[in-house]
Amino acid sequence: MRARSVGLAILLLPLGWISLSAQDPDIVGSWRGTSVCVDKVHFPACKDEQVIYDARRKGSAPDTVTLRADKVVNGVREFMAEFDFSRAPDSTWVTKYETPRVRLRIVLRVRGSQMTGVLTDEPSSRRVRDITVTRVP
Repeated sequence: MRARSVGLAILLLPLGWISLSAQDPDIVGSWRGTSVCVDKVHFPACKDEQVIYDARRKGSAPDTVTLRADKVVNGVREFMAEFDFSRAPDSTWVTKYETPRVRLRIVLRVRGSQMTGVLTDEPSSRRVRDITVTRVP
């Protein structure tokens, strides 16, 4: 009986590992692409950027990730910010960023190895940036 239990445990162990790793949110991983200004009239300081995003799970929460955003300047990766994103009911990932001078909302949508997004100025509801990134293998 003991041998049967051990054998069953050995067979089920890989399935348990697969189900745990399958629980990682679709956004987890590294992404590389562009963040492009779409309204230089209202946001003249905005600059188009090459970006790298690294998203990791935040604790054990299945629907919250921390995303580190870096830009690439002269071939060198420079830290910009870290944001906590939550999964919305429509499966997008959403965060809000607020300082005394700025209120922004970022919405990201993952489709396979592609992620697109929009950064919006909250007070005016104007789109500031379009984001297009690809998962880094």
